[in-house]
Amino acid sequence: MKRFALLLASATAFVSPALAADVIYDEPPAPAPMVEAAPQYNWSGLYVGGQAGVAFNRDSGAFSSDTTGFSGGNDDSNSGFIGGGHIGYDYQMGNFVIGAVADLNYIDAEANTSYTLPTATGTQTFGADQEINYVGTVRAKAGYAMDRFMVYATGGLAYADIENSYNGGGTYTDGLGNAYDVSARTDNDDIGYAVGGGFDVLATQNVSFGLEYLYTDLGESSVDVDYTPVAGGLGGASFSTDSNNDLTYHSVMAKASYRFN
Repeated sequence: MKRFALLLASATAFVSPALAADVIYDEPPAPAPMVEAAPQYNWSGLYVGGQAGVAFNRDSGAFSSDTTGFSGGNDDSNSGFIGGGHIGYDYQMGNFVIGAVADLNYIDAEANTSYTLPTATGTQTFGADQEINYVGTVRAKAGYAMDRFMVYATGGLAYADIENSYNGGGTYTDGLGNAYDVSARTDNDDIGYAVGGGFDVLATQNVSFGLEYLYTDLGESSVDVDYTPVAGGLGGASFSTDSNNDLTYHSVMAKASYRFN
């Protein structure tokens, strides 16, 4: 019995180191580093904001006439301030963005056109003043978005409040003593179109900045002045003057918008 116990003890002592040598413990893998996902900007949603810039290259049409002794010219405000507010909506489909925008702007744009006719003592000046009080547009947009940057084309309806006024008085007497009653008619279309393009950048998901160019055509403006001999006067023949010009201008405006998306 003692011999069996000794043999068992010896076998256990011989086998235990071998088993211990065969047990291998793998250390757990190190946790993967935390990588923050890049932000995914979305252009869909309603937005409101403001814009300001410059309008330029708006030429008025000089007067022409069917009488002699006529000379004229114009004095245009070739550039001026333009600025106001806008509201719009964009919808993003992949990289493509479609939308619509409406804006209303004050514009500092006016033109003065004048001409002179001879009198017995020199000349008499006649003319017209033209001023755009405000201009607005309602336009469609189509753009391509690259994360926080978007370029787009735009076009649609343009409308304005335009004032034409005649200057020069209601009578005229030429160098021969012929007297005339003077009457003026003014007309302008007020409605046209605007086309252009621009780009926007998202500073945050809700705030964007951009730059936009527009070519705006508001139709045609005209001023017609008629000279009719006074009844019982010395004579003379009726004549008229007229000025027709296209109400067109270019504008470049910086924009800032808040986006509800």
